[in-house]
Parts: sequence; structure tokens; C-alpha cells
Amino acid sequence: MINSLLVYIHLLAACVAIGILLIQDYALFQTHGRRLTTLEIAELHLNAKRVSIALLLLWVTGIAIVIKGYIGHPDYIINQKLWAKLSVVVVLTVNGYLLHNFCFPRLCKPQGLNELSSSEKVLLALAGSLSTTSWLYASYLGIARHWSFSVNYTDMMAIYAGTFLMLFIIACQCLWYFSKVSQITQQTDHLTRAWSENKKNIEQPTVQALHDTR
Repeated sequence: MINSLLVYIHLLAACVAIGILLIQDYALFQTHGRRLTTLEIAELHLNAKRVSIALLLLWVTGIAIVIKGYIGHPDYIINQKLWAKLSVVVVLTVNGYLLHNFCFPRLCKPQGLNELSSSEKVLLALAGSLSTTSWLYASYLGIARHWSFSVNYTDMMAIYAGTFLMLFIIACQCLWYFSKVSQITQQTDHLTRAWSENKKNIEQPTVQALHDTR
């Protein structure tokens, strides 16, 4: 009964965190790199706190599950899937610190994401894609019973690294796309303003000449 409750809370925390994470990622994608509004910044910080609580529950229930499993079956801890999941969660925790102390302050800057330096954008893409990959992969390892005592640690971590690399490339492409769209928009606005000013300058002498003729 206790083990079932621990597993339920463990999986529930992971599901809630992934749901919040995917919704937040989609919301940031919808901004196309523009400056975040006050409401969007508040929502970002609130979701960050929710995910942090979910991560804490993941650690507490995970440790309890491991201890209980070891007491019942001492060979429980030699399952390489367990160590792969632990490694992913450790990466997730360290990356969470990076997100809170580096990424979020830059996402909330007045100039917006598109005006950040290239190195800052790369680090944002790295941290964001690593967070998404880690949550999704840790959850998969939690339900992949067929990998227990059958897949070695190196292979599992290689799949993890490959998935992260794919998401990282996609994140970088999105940031590049946002920057290009922003540049085109700024250039279009500049040309529109210049055309309007030129038109006004041309019309004013013409109107004045007609007035003088009359």
C-alpha cells in the first residue's frame, strides 16, 4: 500500500511538472522572442516555483522508493536503469539552478530575447532543451520496466544525449528564426517610417505651391 502511494505521488509529480513545462515552453514560443509582459513574467516565475516543488517531491518519493526496494530486494540497486534515472535527475536539478539564476533573469529583460547576445541565446537554448529532455526522459525511465536489468547504463545515457542534442538544435533554430523575423520587422518599420516622412516632405512643398498660386 505504501509503495503504491509513493509510486503514485512520484509519477503524479513528474506528470504535473511536464505539463507545466510544456505549456510554458509553448507560451515562450508564442512570444517569438519579444519582450515579456508583466503578466507573462509573473506566470513564468509561478510555473518555475511549481516545477521546483514537483522536483522536490520527485526526490523525496524517489529516495523512499529506492530504500524500500533495497530493503525488500538487495539487488534492486544494481539495476542500471535506476542509476541512469538518478543521473538524469541530478542533471535536471543542476540545470534547474542554471535556469533560475541565469535564464529567467535574461528572459525577463526589458529588451526581450531577440536582443540578447549570441552566447546568451545559446545558453538559454541549452538550458531549456536540457530541462525538457531530462523531465521527459526521467519519466520514461520510470515506466520502462522492460529496460530493467536488460539495457546497460551507457546505452540509456547515449539515448538521453541524442535526444538532448536533437532538442537543442531545434531550440537554436527557433531562436535564429525569431531573430531573423525581428530584424525583418524592424527593417520594414524603418522603411515604412522613412517612406511616410519622404511623402510628407514632398507633399508639403506641393501644397504650399498650390496655395501660393491661388
